[in-house]
Amino acid sequence: MSPRVIVIGAGWAGLSAARTYSLVNPTADITILDDDDSVGGVWSVSRIYPGLLADSPRGLFEYSDLSMLDEDSVSLDRPEKFGLIRGEEVHNYLHAYALKRDLLRRIRFRSRVIEAERLRHGANKAAGWRLTLSTGETLDCDKLVVASGLYSAPHVPDIQGLDAFAGLSMHSKLLGKQHHRLASPDIKSVFVVGGCKSATETVNLCLALPNKPQIHWIVRGNEYGVPILYNDPTLPISILSANNTRILSAFSPSIFDTESWFHQFFHSGRWWLGNWLYSKFWSLVAWSLMRDAEYDKSEQGRMIKPDVDKLFHALLHVSLIHKGNPVLEEIHKANRIKVHVGEIDHLSPSALFVRSKTSSETSSNLEEIPTDAILWCTGFKPSTTFFSPADAEDLGLPIAFSAQTPATQQRWRDLHAAADAENLATFPHLRPWPIHASKEPHTNYRMYRQIISPRTIAANDRSICFAGFISNSQTAFASEITALWGVAWMEGLLGRDRFGSEEEMEFDVAKTHAWMARRYGVRGVSGPEVVMEVQTYFDVLMKDLGLKAKRKGGWMEYFGIYGAGDYRTIVDELLEKERG
Repeated sequence: MSPRVIVIGAGWAGLSAARTYSLVNPTADITILDDDDSVGGVWSVSRIYPGLLADSPRGLFEYSDLSMLDEDSVSLDRPEKFGLIRGEEVHNYLHAYALKRDLLRRIRFRSRVIEAERLRHGANKAAGWRLTLSTGETLDCDKLVVASGLYSAPHVPDIQGLDAFAGLSMHSKLLGKQHHRLASPDIKSVFVVGGCKSATETVNLCLALPNKPQIHWIVRGNEYGVPILYNDPTLPISILSANNTRILSAFSPSIFDTESWFHQFFHSGRWWLGNWLYSKFWSLVAWSLMRDAEYDKSEQGRMIKPDVDKLFHALLHVSLIHKGNPVLEEIHKANRIKVHVGEIDHLSPSALFVRSKTSSETSSNLEEIPTDAILWCTGFKPSTTFFSPADAEDLGLPIAFSAQTPATQQRWRDLHAAADAENLATFPHLRPWPIHASKEPHTNYRMYRQIISPRTIAANDRSICFAGFISNSQTAFASEITALWGVAWMEGLLGRDRFGSEEEMEFDVAKTHAWMARRYGVRGVSGPEVVMEVQTYFDVLMKDLGLKAKRKGGWMEYFGIYGAGDYRTIVDELLEKERG
C-alpha cells in the first residue's frame, strides 16, 4: 500500500524532503503543509524585503540537482555568475525548483499545524500521525517529515511597558510584509534591538528608507560584542567559499572527525607543529576580522568591538557585511546610527529607557530615548510546539527543564559530564573554553544525527523524521542529506542493526552536545550548531548510508570547494546499493 506522507514546511528542507521521498518511493502520496502563501520558508515572498541578501556565494546555495546559475532551467532574472544573491532570487529559485520537481501541486498553503498526535493500533503500537490544522481540519498520515526549521516562532522580550508603547513595534520576521510602514514620514526615529545577523540586516534596511530616520541600535554588552565579517564576493575565492574546503575546515575541532590524520595532527595535542599551526590559524582569523571591521576607527566602533580572545566562541554571533554595505561606515560616522551598549529597562508610550553597560543600578542613570518604532531582532523560539510534551520528549525535541523529572535531569547531567570528560581527552584545545549555563528555559534537541531520537530508533518507529534541524553553513545540501537519511530510515533502507543501543546513541547525543557547548559557547548549549565542521557532519551521514563520503579525489579532495553538485547522484547510489 502506498504510504500517506505529510511534510511540514515548504522551505529548503521541506521541498528537499518531498522530492527525496518521491524518488525513494514513487508510489508515496505526498502532501506538503505550509502556513505561508508561497514556497521558501524564510525566503518566501512574505519574508523578503529590499536589500535582503543571501550570505552564501553563487553556486553553493542550491540543490544538487538544479543549479541556480542555469538561467534556462531556473528562469531567474538574468542571474550573474558571481556576486551577491538577492532575496527574491532565492525565492524564485525555490519556486522554480518546486515547479520543475512537480511539488507545487502537492503544497497546501495557509495550513498551519497546531497539533500532532500519534495514531496507535493494538498493543499501543505506533501507526502514524494525526495533524490538526488551524482551520480545525484533521489529516492522518503514515509517515511524517517535520521540516519546519529549528526556530520559527518570533521571540520578543517581556519588557515592562511594552503593551503601552504607542509606536510601531515589529519583530524582524514581519519586515517582509510590513517594511513599508517604516517609510512613513511620521517615523523619525527607529530603535533596532539585537546584535546578530538579523539586526545588522535591519539596520541596513533602515539606512535605505526614504524618510531617513535616526537609527538607534542597542546591543548587549558581552565579550562577543558585534563580530563583523567583511565579505568581498568579487574575489576569486571568498571566505565563505573557502569554508567549504576540507583544508580550511580541518583547523576546527570536529566531533564528527576524531580518527583522521587532520584530527591527529591539529587537535590531538600530540604534534608540536600541529599545535603551533592551529594556534596561528585562529590568531590569523581574529586579526583578519578585527582588521576588516576597523573597530578602533571610531568610538562607536570600539563600543561593539569583540574581545579578540573570545572570537573562537563567537563564530555563531558573526554578522556578515558584504562589500558595498554602508552599515560599518555609518557606525563610524555616528551620524545616522547611534549605538547603545546595555539593556532596555522599560518602555513608555513614546520612548525607551536604556541602562547602559557602565551605568550604576540607580534609575536616575537611565537614558530616555524617544522613538517612533521598535524593531525586535531578538531571535526565535522552537518551532515544534505542536507536539505534546510527552511526544516531544520521546522525539528528542526541546522541552522545558521544569517538565523533566528529577531523575531524567540527573541522568542527562551525568551523561553530559561523562561525555565532556571524554571529549576533552580527544580535544585538549577545548579545555580553556568553558561550558556556559543555558540561557534558554528548555533542553537542546536530543536527536541522533540531528534527525531522529535514540528512543525512536530503538523502538524501530519508522513513522517520523526531522529534516534540516541543524544550524549550519551549508543550508541547501544539509537539507538534502538530512532528508535522505530520514527518508531512508522511514522506508527501511537503514536497518536497525546499523545503530547501537538506545543508551549508546544517547551518549553519542551527549558527546555532540558537550562538544557544541565547548566549541560554540552559550548558543551551542541550547541549539544544534555546526559551522566550520559541517563537511565532517556530511561525511558521517554518508557513511551511515553506506555511500562514498569523499567525492572529489586527489588534491581537490582537500583544496577543492565542496558544493551540492558533488552529491548529485547520492539518491541513485543509495537505491542501486539496496537493489544490489
